[in-house]
Amino acid sequence: MRADKSANGRTKVTNSSATGSATTTNATSIGYWAAQEQYSMHDLLKFVVQAEKGGFNSTMTSDHFHPWWHDNGYGNFTWAWIPAAAERTKKMKFVTGVTAPIYRYHPAIVAQAFASLDVLYPGRIGLGLGTGEAMNEVPLGYDWPKSSKVRLTKTVETIQIIRKLWNQERKSKRYYRDKRNRNSNDYNNSSRYRNVAEEGFIDFNGEYFLIRQAKLYTPPVSKHIPIYLAVTGPQSAKAAARFADGFITFLKPRESNTVLDTINASTRMEDRDPSSFEKMAEYKLSFSEDYDKAFESTKFWRATLIKNIFSSNVSDPRQLQKKAERQVTDEQLKQSIDIITSVEDCMKRIEEYFKSGFTKVYIHSTSPDETYFVRSFSKKVLPYFSER
Repeated sequence: MRADKSANGRTKVTNSSATGSATTTNATSIGYWAAQEQYSMHDLLKFVVQAEKGGFNSTMTSDHFHPWWHDNGYGNFTWAWIPAAAERTKKMKFVTGVTAPIYRYHPAIVAQAFASLDVLYPGRIGLGLGTGEAMNEVPLGYDWPKSSKVRLTKTVETIQIIRKLWNQERKSKRYYRDKRNRNSNDYNNSSRYRNVAEEGFIDFNGEYFLIRQAKLYTPPVSKHIPIYLAVTGPQSAKAAARFADGFITFLKPRESNTVLDTINASTRMEDRDPSSFEKMAEYKLSFSEDYDKAFESTKFWRATLIKNIFSSNVSDPRQLQKKAERQVTDEQLKQSIDIITSVEDCMKRIEEYFKSGFTKVYIHSTSPDETYFVRSFSKKVLPYFSER
């Protein structure tokens, strides 16, 4: 990686991606993260407006029912917040990080909601999907499926249903191979998921979801709404390569080699160009000139470090908080979240993401003064990753 001066005096950072081709990172490769669990809806609106003024052009925002932490937590409804934020910004793009279609969201309702958002804000809406956590489903009376395979299968079926309703299906050569192989045990065997689409009406008979002659009478206006899949391991990586336009992960660069290698290999198997596949990372940090204040602000996310939390059936934020306070040490928290007293200190870490092969990094700040962070980052960091 090297930093070069362009003709206009701005700095561009060049690196070699996982595909071996030279790429240039720029301001569009860095997005802002809006944490619906930690801040009020009104504060988040202020942050995202300031982020756009500072040079951010995309925002990823969490989609939860319960927050990770009880004290001072929020349970904002993301689908209501996105249009409010889109109205207050000019070109900012929004994507969920992530919507979990396990129980509380039916796939067809997700398709309807994001098609309508696209009608209102064409080209500014993306959909992130993932297998979710118990805290989003159990409070509504559902039993949490401990099997990660069950959760992934439901999420994959959701992508297929949404694509069909949006009339944006993508069929690779593997689809046709599966169609010939009627005895395949693959969870996406096309013989299981054949549908009859007449005049926009679709059927879907999956392992977990059933659709009978459904049609979106308000379809999306964009030719293609991107769908991204949350990925933490090889199986979800393979599913993302086959069905999604990219993936989202919270893994750090040093933890991501296996996932990135699987993504690149799997996209090639699907006759797709790995370099065209969006590889997105959530980068969490806390900034203040006062180190103690910066560290104190990270404690809201302590519960995300509980061992095997994503398979756990614990759904009450009060229990999550108590469990985290007992089991997660301060040192673990410091290892998980970058605590910085100079905003420029995050530049090297962001470069590590790009050098590893990520194409976009969403900055998830848990700073004690978020407005000050956004302004400082916009002034001192974004220009470093300038456009070509």
